[in-house]
Amino acid sequence: MKSDERLKYPEARVVDEQDTVAGVTFPDPYRWLEEETDETADWQKAQNAVTDDFVRSWPHYGRLHELVDHHVADGNGSPNWMVDPPLQFAGGRWFQLDRPTATKYPDRAVVTVSESPGDPGRVIFDPNTTPGQQVTWFVPSPNGQIVALGIASDGQELAEIQLLDVDSGERLSDRIPQQTVGPLVTPQWLGDSTGFFYTAGVQTADVFTFEAFFHELGTPPPAQPEPVGVPDDAPVVQVAADGRHAVATSVWTLPRFVCDLPQRNWRPFVHGVDAAVCGVIDGDRYVAVTNHGAPRGRLVAIPLDSSTPADADSWLELVRESERVLHQVRLIGGRLVVIGSLNAEARAWVFDLNGQELEEVPLPRGGAMPHDILPHAGLVPSGHPEEFVFHYSSPASSPGVYRYRLGTGHLEILRSPRVTMPDVNVELRTAVSADGTRVPYHLVSPHNRTESPSLPTLITAYGGGSVSWPAQYPGPLAAFVASGGALAISHQRGGSDLGSDWADAGRLADKQNSYDDLFSVAEDLISNGLSSPDQLTMTGWSSGGLTAGVALTQRPDLWAAVVSQCPILDVIGSHRHPYGKLAIASDYGDLDDPDEVRRLATFSPYHLIESDADYPWFYVHSGAVDMACPPGQIRKFSARLQNCVGTSTPALLRVWDGVGHGTSSSRSEGVLHTTHWLAFLMRRLGMTPPE
Repeated sequence: MKSDERLKYPEARVVDEQDTVAGVTFPDPYRWLEEETDETADWQKAQNAVTDDFVRSWPHYGRLHELVDHHVADGNGSPNWMVDPPLQFAGGRWFQLDRPTATKYPDRAVVTVSESPGDPGRVIFDPNTTPGQQVTWFVPSPNGQIVALGIASDGQELAEIQLLDVDSGERLSDRIPQQTVGPLVTPQWLGDSTGFFYTAGVQTADVFTFEAFFHELGTPPPAQPEPVGVPDDAPVVQVAADGRHAVATSVWTLPRFVCDLPQRNWRPFVHGVDAAVCGVIDGDRYVAVTNHGAPRGRLVAIPLDSSTPADADSWLELVRESERVLHQVRLIGGRLVVIGSLNAEARAWVFDLNGQELEEVPLPRGGAMPHDILPHAGLVPSGHPEEFVFHYSSPASSPGVYRYRLGTGHLEILRSPRVTMPDVNVELRTAVSADGTRVPYHLVSPHNRTESPSLPTLITAYGGGSVSWPAQYPGPLAAFVASGGALAISHQRGGSDLGSDWADAGRLADKQNSYDDLFSVAEDLISNGLSSPDQLTMTGWSSGGLTAGVALTQRPDLWAAVVSQCPILDVIGSHRHPYGKLAIASDYGDLDDPDEVRRLATFSPYHLIESDADYPWFYVHSGAVDMACPPGQIRKFSARLQNCVGTSTPALLRVWDGVGHGTSSSRSEGVLHTTHWLAFLMRRLGMTPPE
């Protein structure tokens, strides 16, 4: 952008509005932009036009779009890149949600069935035949004859349950009115394939809740939920492989109820324990990874008929805590396969049923299992009962499909990565945060870095929800590296990259630690001459989008540009949105406590904007139908920031119609959205995509 160039933002009127929360009052001069009115729609349309003109006027936009499309490969192009669920084995066949390619990847992943996990298979459901449809999850019945699908429409995360006959491709007559929520909570079948449990999301103007239901094939849909609900949690019902028991656990991974099947007479199981307990049903016991007394995780067994299941002292410890971080456990071939990490890089170990370690799975080093970063991912059985089949990626290669037959010492490649970045270095580095804590981050950079040690650099971060931000393939962001930039993957506190204590040290009262950790990564890159403030940029999605807003407003001096994706930017105003209240309470603070509200305001980006600050370039985008982070907040933030920076500093807003939080976006939508903001960054940095 030339020094004399000016942007013409649409005018945003200022109102005399106050936001009072727990008795604490804040000015809210752009409150009207939260509302979905005709005036707001016109203003948003004008903002989109300014952004599109600015981005598309960059002469390298078309070439960058091609480069992003290439590096996305079989992903959907979203910033949380790998959202397609893993392969599943049922009835002697393999099912997967895939984007097989002959000459061009399909826009939306199709459901296939095959005899081998490495084969492309036969398509049994293609959402591309109906505009706007997306499969967000799938679960085959144990006999492999029926597959349950979650079908989302028009970018929404809420999905309708449909049942499909695998051999004929015909839809069953069962109709289920409740909707599930994206890939977060996945149904589980009874062992005899006669019915399944599922979790539905209920959102009103005042509440966002989840309830578990059971549906028996060929019968009317259930009118009442299973009696396993807990406020502010999402119950997930696990079914034992032998079909004798079910356990109702949750996204917060505590197995609260258990029942014998088929009666479904639920009784309390692990209640009132301030810890995560995430595992599998093994006969008459629940074998789980827990952080109770072990922040990095230990493996325990809890009898299903225990009279004191909530007493952690009564649990049998199978594997004690060590330097490795344990994430989840699977029951494979009469063995326990425990998935975890060391130094924020994936590992997997095999134990017998008594906890005796047998071997380590020979994984490639320096990568991640992209399906296993969420704590509750292990609640859903997948793969083969006798073989460990999984996806694996690294910062330099997209996910491949691998198989390990226990005890062989040999890892098989069933499907090679579809995209690799051969000319890059990947290194694990460490920064020092404000309180002296050492913060790891991975740095991906071109091989020829020594010829130009200071490079345009993009930091990607999350740091929230006790979710790892692993060293996995960056999908569309690989285009930035291919254009001569460096990519830093921050493993800051707030995420569980180094264990639950690492996550807790960046939550609630300690949330500022997470942001200080990000700043330390930036400062480490600068102090070591690897980048500079006029070359350094940062982006984050969802919780990471809030992190980006904090980065802009707390430390504007560190950045040449910041991109915030699908964020919450008004932490205080989240009390007006049902999902916002849920998210803020779980990870940030109590909006009913005045002291907590004042603390939350210290990192609420909307409240931190100052008229005399020198802000870097800024870009924020959201989906128009995002139920998690609705676009009203980013409209308010953008109006306030534009009023402060004037017309000479880009502060751009883009709201995408028919798009939610990103997990239901099509491939082309994801490519478009990323190309937009990458073009913005690369224009600021003077970068050019390669020919």
